[in-house]
Amino acid sequence: MKKLYFSIALLLCSHTVYAENKDLNKAEHSQKNCYVDPDIQRKQIPKTPDDMSLPNFGQGIIGWGTGAEGTQNKLINLNIIDIQSYKKQGVTLAMIQEWQAFYENESKRNTCNPTAPLRAELMKKIALMWQ
Repeated sequence: MKKLYFSIALLLCSHTVYAENKDLNKAEHSQKNCYVDPDIQRKQIPKTPDDMSLPNFGQGIIGWGTGAEGTQNKLINLNIIDIQSYKKQGVTLAMIQEWQAFYENESKRNTCNPTAPLRAELMKKIALMWQ
């Protein structure tokens, strides 16, 4: 019976790792055929709490790490405690929505940026979990 449980756990873990790697490989593959669309204007950088720098906001408060892998990891592990922490640090729902719109636009404007679609998805998930 223990072998059965172990086999099931191993199968579930390997499936999760495969799915995560598949998402990252898709981002890397799409970068080979990437472009910047000159017809889409870059949006203004959204506000951050107390006008802090983007690295302090993104890596320090939101915790998206660096690169696509860091953002994917945060997207998978985001929880309600993170949302409460964002609120305590001065993040508002309006800020999250502005950042979501920024990264959605950036995903369309610059397909060479593999983190933009993941950050847009992360901001969307944060907004959905906001209470």
